[in-house]
Amino acid sequence: MDAKGRVSLPADFRKVLEDVGSSHVVVLPRMQHPDAHVVLSQTGYEKVVEQFEAMDLSHDDSEAMAQLIQTDAHPINFDEVGRMVLSKDLREQIGIETEVRFVGRGSTFQLWEPKKRAAYEAATKDHGRDLAKSIRLGGLH
Repeated sequence: MDAKGRVSLPADFRKVLEDVGSSHVVVLPRMQHPDAHVVLSQTGYEKVVEQFEAMDLSHDDSEAMAQLIQTDAHPINFDEVGRMVLSKDLREQIGIETEVRFVGRGSTFQLWEPKKRAAYEAATKDHGRDLAKSIRLGGLH
């Protein structure tokens, strides 16, 4: 990350966004983890909003979800070489100073401060292995 907060999207993430015709992403701060931001394509974000709007929530729950999904959402354009600018506010929320770790999560990705991600992975690795024992592997056919 440079002094202006510009980060380059990894090539494989950039390709996926280009394939769906997205020239920007939407960042949902700390939606799934307090130390990470979720990043979606515009189409992915619209699907999240549709899910939210279809939920039967109490007024208080609806307000809380609207804050998280709509009010706190940050659309961010990326340039022709795949860079996007993370605002100072977004960087400070999860402790990003000079480096960003991109973590693929299926149809989304997350932004982490690298040391926090490493600590998270170390803390959850054994639990993940225990859960993985229930997955039947398909083999090489």
